[in-house]
Amino acid sequence: MKKMQFLTGTLLTAALAAAIFIAVGCGKNESGGNPPPTAARVSAEKNSFQEVTSHLDTGGSLYLYLSTESWLDGLSGKIDGWRDFANSVPNVKDADRQNITRLFDVVTSCIRNSGIEDVSGVGVSSIAWEKGFYHTKSIVHHYKGKGTGYIWSMFGKSPHPLTGLDLMPTTTVMAAFSDVDVPLMMSALEKEIGKSGIPGAAEGWQKIPDGFAKATGLKLEDVLNSLGGEYGIVITLDDAKQINLPSPSGQGMQIPEPGVILFVKVKDDVIFDRVDKLLQGKPGLVQTDREGLKMRTMPVPVPAITLRPSLARSGDYLILASSDALVEEVLAVKAGKKPGLKSTDEFKKLAQGMPEQGNQFGYMSGKFATTMHDIQAKAMENTQKDPGQAQFFKKLMSMNNQSAFSYSVSLNGDDGWMTEANGSQDPSKAALLVPVAVVGVMAAVAIPNFVKAREAAQRNSCINQLHQIDGAKQKWALENKKMPDDVPTWDDLKPYLGQIPVCPEGGTYHINNLKEAPTCSIPGHSIN
Repeated sequence: MKKMQFLTGTLLTAALAAAIFIAVGCGKNESGGNPPPTAARVSAEKNSFQEVTSHLDTGGSLYLYLSTESWLDGLSGKIDGWRDFANSVPNVKDADRQNITRLFDVVTSCIRNSGIEDVSGVGVSSIAWEKGFYHTKSIVHHYKGKGTGYIWSMFGKSPHPLTGLDLMPTTTVMAAFSDVDVPLMMSALEKEIGKSGIPGAAEGWQKIPDGFAKATGLKLEDVLNSLGGEYGIVITLDDAKQINLPSPSGQGMQIPEPGVILFVKVKDDVIFDRVDKLLQGKPGLVQTDREGLKMRTMPVPVPAITLRPSLARSGDYLILASSDALVEEVLAVKAGKKPGLKSTDEFKKLAQGMPEQGNQFGYMSGKFATTMHDIQAKAMENTQKDPGQAQFFKKLMSMNNQSAFSYSVSLNGDDGWMTEANGSQDPSKAALLVPVAVVGVMAAVAIPNFVKAREAAQRNSCINQLHQIDGAKQKWALENKKMPDDVPTWDDLKPYLGQIPVCPEGGTYHINNLKEAPTCSIPGHSIN
């Protein structure tokens, strides 16, 4: 028995050792037991993956690369190749065939001259620098030495200091500045229209300068030459000045007083001098002329808000603001006499790690988002009669980030357009919110319209029943020889109505005397 036990144990031990050897031992290698990793494959087709992704951040919630070389390279030639196909379509008049050819010429020329064929790829990444604070990068790439079309220079040819930030007061809640080469845009349009061969197109374009001169009293060429290539808009909310927003229900709400400032970089006084000349002699005109500032203000009497539209010329900028006080504040910030947006804690946080030079920038404060949310919520509350509808819209509004804030900078670099942004919104979640937003918008449009349609149908049904009651009254009066002041009862009218009508919205019907039409207690339910 002992020998049998010994033999059995020996066999089991050998079997277990063999199993372990087969499962582990034979597959063992120098990497620690795991099979060697598969070597990364190299694309047989050229792409810009390395160039694009070198600008992106890895390890975040969003990482995307798309190569566009295979379908954008030679795009103009591919489009032009469809010309023969279009011309081969039978039973087309010669004039129409010529127009088709011209259309292909225009499209092909625009693509070739725009520089869109130089786009080699796009990329996006987003990484959380801290919880609820995201840094996002995106790039539209072209290889170095490419990017000569006008789309690569129309919005800035090279990065420069973001001087627009030095003009913004601390009350700024939203701002956007961008380089725009308007003369280049006009030149590109003129060139393409001139080559199009479309009947009347070139002649119509030549009339634009004359029309502009008649409308403004300025030569279009002088205005274009006057522009400095940068434009900006700033929105402010001043907590020190509260205004009351009225509502249909009479329940208004207090918000900080808003202000708007437009900036146009200019080289001379051509535009200001023309406006100044037009304003001279206007009653109430306030003129300010001192070193470094020329300003014209036209006060407008508006209840509850300060509205003093002002046009100013200072430094490199032409400034149009909702009040002269805003212009003065801008100049004080620029001169360092008052703190500006750059001194605020929110902007300092948003500016961390961001480029200090660029061609565009955008800023939105959490205060702007919060204020807009409160206004929209109040408007919804005041316009929805049905408590259920009001609650639905309240839930819909709450799905949005009520205090979103962001700061972005875009620049035209050696290998394409690069944008960096800091903010509270996670771009990876934003993509998921698109369907929700679409459904929300559809609901916001469809539900009120459905409610209105239902109310209109119920009103029309009620009015129709009032006409039936009135007809029954007249038949009763005729058959019973009643006087105008007589008032029938429902029992009197039942033989003529068959069934006593009921208002679909639950209103109460009043028969009234023969001189008066029957009425319903619901407003709007009445016989005209």
